[in-house]
Amino acid sequence: MLFIIFSLLICLTGKTQTNDKKALRYYHEGVDKIIRKNYKDAIVDLSWAIMRDSGFLEAYENRGVAKYYLKDYRGAIEDFNTALKINPVDYNTYGRRGWAKYHLHDCRGAIADFTRALEGGWENFKYFNIRGKAKYYLNDYQGAIADFNKVIKLCTGERNERSLALYWRGMVKIEIGQKEDGCNDLKRAGKLGYAMAYELMDIYCQ
Repeated sequence: MLFIIFSLLICLTGKTQTNDKKALRYYHEGVDKIIRKNYKDAIVDLSWAIMRDSGFLEAYENRGVAKYYLKDYRGAIEDFNTALKINPVDYNTYGRRGWAKYHLHDCRGAIADFTRALEGGWENFKYFNIRGKAKYYLNDYQGAIADFNKVIKLCTGERNERSLALYWRGMVKIEIGQKEDGCNDLKRAGKLGYAMAYELMDIYCQ
C-alpha cells in the first residue's frame, strides 16, 4: 500500500526560472489547479507556460506532477526527464520520477532514481522506505531490510515513516523465514498506529 504525501511531489519554489510574465501567470494558475486537484486543466495552463518559455523548469516539474496524479506515468516521466536536463541536480525530481517508474513496475529504474534522490541530503530520507519496497519486489530482501533499518534507526521523530518501515521489514522477515522477528516488527508497527499490521499478525503470527 502506497502513501504519497502531496507536498512530496508538487514543486513549490520561492523563485521561478522565467522572466516571461505571461508564462509566470499560466504557471501560477496551473499550480493553483494542482492544489485543487484539477489536474487536467493544470496541464493545459502549464503547457501554455512551457510554450511561452521552453526552459521553464518548474512548469515541467509540475506538469509532470499533474500527469502523475492522472496516472499518466509515462507522460510524467517525459516531463521529469526534461526538467532533469535543465537541472541535473534536482534531487526531488529524481524522487518524483522514481515514483512514476515504480508505478510502471520499473523497480530497477525506480531504485536508481531513489538513490539519486537520497544524494540530496538526509531530508530526503522518505525515499528509503519506497526504495526498500522496490528492492523487496526484486527479491533483494537484504537490501530491502537495510533500507528499512535506516528509517527505523534514524527517523525517531517520524512516526509514520517508522511504522511503515517496521511493517515492511516485518513482512520481509516473515517471507525469509524469520517469523518471530517479523511478527515483533508487525507488533511494533501496530503500536505506532499502522492498523494493517494487526490484520497481518492475525494471518501470519498465530
